[in-house]
Amino acid sequence: MATARPASSLPRLGRALGLIAPLGLIAPLGLAAVPAHAATIEARSRIERVTLYPDAAIVTRSLSIDLPAGSHDVLLPDLPMTADPASLRVEASGNGRLMLGGIDLRMGVAEARADAELEARLKAKREARDRNADRMDSAETRKAMVQRLAQGDPAPKDGRPLDLESWLNAVDAVGKTTQALNDEIRGLRIEEARIVEEIAALEAAIGEPGARNPRRVAAIAVEAPEALRATLTVSYRVAGASWRPVYDARLDTRGAKPALELTRRALIRQRTGEDWREAKVVLSTLRVQRGTAAPVPGSERLGFHEPPPPRPLPMAAAPASDQLAMGEREERRQRIAAERMEPAEEQQAQLATSPFHAEFMVPGNITLPSGNEERSLRLAGEVFEPKLQHKAAPLLDPTAYLEASFTLKGDAPLLPGEVLLSRDGAFIGRARVHAIAGGDRVELGFGADERVKITRVPLQREARDPGIFGSNRTEDHRFRTDIRNLHAFPVALQLLDRLPISEDQAISIERLPEMTRPDVENVEDRRGVVAWNLALAPQEAKAIVTAWRVRWPQGKTLRPQPLPR
Repeated sequence: MATARPASSLPRLGRALGLIAPLGLIAPLGLAAVPAHAATIEARSRIERVTLYPDAAIVTRSLSIDLPAGSHDVLLPDLPMTADPASLRVEASGNGRLMLGGIDLRMGVAEARADAELEARLKAKREARDRNADRMDSAETRKAMVQRLAQGDPAPKDGRPLDLESWLNAVDAVGKTTQALNDEIRGLRIEEARIVEEIAALEAAIGEPGARNPRRVAAIAVEAPEALRATLTVSYRVAGASWRPVYDARLDTRGAKPALELTRRALIRQRTGEDWREAKVVLSTLRVQRGTAAPVPGSERLGFHEPPPPRPLPMAAAPASDQLAMGEREERRQRIAAERMEPAEEQQAQLATSPFHAEFMVPGNITLPSGNEERSLRLAGEVFEPKLQHKAAPLLDPTAYLEASFTLKGDAPLLPGEVLLSRDGAFIGRARVHAIAGGDRVELGFGADERVKITRVPLQREARDPGIFGSNRTEDHRFRTDIRNLHAFPVALQLLDRLPISEDQAISIERLPEMTRPDVENVEDRRGVVAWNLALAPQEAKAIVTAWRVRWPQGKTLRPQPLPR
């Protein structure tokens, strides 16, 4: 099969450039002598492949057409409005010599949205809403009548008062009737809310009745010296399509060794204005909307902060000449103050550090109409042998949490997304993961373990004022953390705690001798955060002591301030 080659005609070049001049988009073009006017052939294409990114999609359409000899414009009238003109590309092949000219993307005739089934459902829902409103009006009228009767005099016309039993029967009848009407009205209101929600969903799916769906038309200039069978492939980028990752993490600790199954899933949504029917879908981890180069930091000047000058007190109105002088002085003062102000820091976009790229080919063909529908697809699944460890920070929460860690296999990264966590067959909650490249370590928390008991209690706290010859105050802090493993198997636990730090030379912080020596200092580069790695045998209990001393000048007040992470 021959591949399309550029034509070679100056008139053809002029005609093609005339087609594409508004868009500034030039396709392969030839220079053969051709007639000044070309035949127009309208053709229908089908979507064969969609490469879906987390923030865009590349759609590939194809069509086969019989071309007579001569120059022609092949019109594709079914492209969506979201198609990016600058991304439009065409490739062609045929069983003879075929030449491609320019390509033009025009506004097409808006086609009416025709979905008889949805329109019928919408009409039925609106009729149901009207019938429900009629029933509600009837119930409200009956309730108002009962209330009016209850406010009247129930005594008979002969003037004799009702006995107690008749009064009670009347009250009971009014109460039961009112309660039944209230229940009926409440049910009708619930039904009304449900119908209104269904009507809104149908209107969003098909638009307002009589609305029209605007389309784009792609005009492709081709030339064939003789009649042939041609195949055209058109690709373009569309907005309004995306996919996001969702992960299932199932931890099983009931076997001889723990096992963690990680399943990758994709939630696909597209609102491009065109339906994807029986298309091959490929999911890519690249983000096409992200920057392609590292940002360049702006310059920064460091100086001393100077408070702004005090505002002048309001004065009585001055003559015009004095007001002009005052205006000049105020302008000069503002200019000097602006020169003294520190320049604002410019926020810079952060570049993702993962260099890896993966594509997931979805098995089979996918049909996904344009709209709010979200399709869930399974991408891949892997089983890992994780390392289990408990973690606890009793300063914040006296609970031990089970954590599983493992090394991600392969080159396919984990994109930021939600993880649904299960432990031994029971769903325990949700978490989120950040971008993780293949070969990096993954840590997932799998909920609280109530059989590891932790208690943190304050011990003796001593505060001493300065003596006769002293000028510093001293304060000692002591805490004991008790840990007990109630499991029938050993448990590894990392216990986290915090000591204050000082960036002021006048404030001195030192650890007391009774403090248990930590195994890890500055956990995850957090200053002052320490950790103890404990191995607890079944039914074993251990204690950790955290103790420090603070000295600071007399007359000063200490104020704890959290540091940025």
